[in-house]
Amino acid sequence: MNTFYFEGSIEINKIIHLKDTNEIRHAFVSLRKKENEIIEIINGSGDKFQAKIIECSARMFSVLPIEKIATDVEYDDLQVSIAIAVLNKSSKMKLLIEKLTEIGIHRFIPLITERTSFPKAKSESLQASMISALKQCGGTKNVEIFPNTELNKFVLTQEFDEKYFADINGEIFNLDYRKKDIKLLLTIGPEGGFSEREKHLLIQNGFKPIRLNKRILRAETAAIVAASRALK
Repeated sequence: MNTFYFEGSIEINKIIHLKDTNEIRHAFVSLRKKENEIIEIINGSGDKFQAKIIECSARMFSVLPIEKIATDVEYDDLQVSIAIAVLNKSSKMKLLIEKLTEIGIHRFIPLITERTSFPKAKSESLQASMISALKQCGGTKNVEIFPNTELNKFVLTQEFDEKYFADINGEIFNLDYRKKDIKLLLTIGPEGGFSEREKHLLIQNGFKPIRLNKRILRAETAAIVAASRALK
């Protein structure tokens, strides 16, 4: 069944109008949806609804939510956040947020480090890629995407229960999380890794170095490996 995204609150038996042109075009042009067909609607808050199409045209896409769908696709007891130095191509960042959304992370934090090649790259463009992946993978909760954050400020965060950063000289990362209500932060540096000063800063602020593989991984590969190890 096709899933669509609505930015706003959803209530049973209350018609909603999807105004996103991408959603309208997808429904009308690509899928050729018709009145009274049944679809699924999410809004990124954790709920999924079955809905009946009221109108689907080139300018209007209206649906009536008729039933909430029970799901078990979210990692509510383990919130994994990925912080990673901004990659050198926006296409890599978009692909990365898609994959991390599919895996089920909670938060995505682009970092500015000493070796970041393109510190002015914007994170706002990642939202559309996240939503697209969320619909495709059957997820119901948005990944919270942060604006670019300087590493010097980022290390001061105190809201996580456990904090790690990828380092080829760290201990092997093979953690088995069975405890509940854990907030885990996994941090990935740029190509070439964190500088020695940055490593010292991270360790000073409670981050533990972890090794993800016998080989040196690209930054985007390291992020995917780290997230998939935690979210089994």
